[in-house]
Amino acid sequence: MVLRRPKSLGRYDSYTGVVTNQRMIFAQMTGDMVKQAIQQARDQAKAEGKGFFGQWQEQLRASFGYAQRYLTMPPDATVSENPGNYAVDNSAVREVKIKHKEIRSGGDVQSREFEMEVHSASGKFEFKMDERNEYVELLKKVYGDRVKMPFGYFSKTININF
Repeated sequence: MVLRRPKSLGRYDSYTGVVTNQRMIFAQMTGDMVKQAIQQARDQAKAEGKGFFGQWQEQLRASFGYAQRYLTMPPDATVSENPGNYAVDNSAVREVKIKHKEIRSGGDVQSREFEMEVHSASGKFEFKMDERNEYVELLKKVYGDRVKMPFGYFSKTININF
């Protein structure tokens, strides 16, 4: 899950939410980390003899797929990768509250997103994330009834808003 933690003046810190059977890991994605991945992809594409568009394609793939690398990393390595990373044991999670938010411009809905609050024994963690059913399904699979959705919201693209 790609997560955003609001800071100030429209700025935010980016995280990847990694949910395992034992814990939820919040892995911070710094600008330097993404820049390094993009540079490595560009250098490798150049070494393979790819032209401008081939290098550009690899750069895009690296930036959009950056979070995918956590699927193959051991959870302990993910937590210790960066000082901004932390984890919450699943048994300590009391509730995962999801709120639905519409982002408007000129009266029209431009996009929708979720605001997620994770209430645990170690505190409350708040993030914004894209409205994606696979995120909701993953959270429900791990946390079950502890996931609280907005009234009238159903996953699988059936949304009834009152």
